[in-house]
Amino acid sequence: MIRQRGILGFLLLVGFLTAAHAQENLPMTVRGTLQAVCADPEGFQWAVTDAGEILRSADGSAWTVFDFNASYEGYYPQMDFRAVAAGGGSVMVAGLDAGGHLGVYTSSRGTVWSARSLEYSEAGERGVLDITPVSLGYDPLRDSFFLCGTQGTLFEMPGCSHCNRLTRYPTDTLYVRVQAGFNALLLGSGGFRKVIEP
Repeated sequence: MIRQRGILGFLLLVGFLTAAHAQENLPMTVRGTLQAVCADPEGFQWAVTDAGEILRSADGSAWTVFDFNASYEGYYPQMDFRAVAAGGGSVMVAGLDAGGHLGVYTSSRGTVWSARSLEYSEAGERGVLDITPVSLGYDPLRDSFFLCGTQGTLFEMPGCSHCNRLTRYPTDTLYVRVQAGFNALLLGSGGFRKVIEP
């Protein structure tokens, strides 16, 4: 258990230090506090803030800021972004609106954003995911984005927006999914668990 907490602590610390370093290099036009940072295979770095800003950089020093809330005012709800991931030619952001409801958006270049469907089927019933997001990741082997969050949630979002898959684990919060081939190491509030995925 001590080792499990150590691994989780290390991963969260790396994420915090990366975010803190990026925060130092952000332009003064950023209003919010940096929440998450990621890099995509094409070499771009992405970041999101709690004021609904989406940032992009080619070198980690010069950042462009896209104000999602101002650009989509009246069309999408005002967002407090918490997570970002990139891969497969897309970037995805997740956060909460003013009512505390989950919103996930995707883009191919970071200039035009579309809401991602959060519908899923479970035991023949249709549902819509509504949790607090903690992290996003992209798995190139499955060509899917994975959202981790409260209620032990792992939510897979492949290219097909009607093929979302929900898995819940017996933990309060699932913090991160780390893939290695078809194995997934799930880090949650109760420690971690290795899962073999099909």
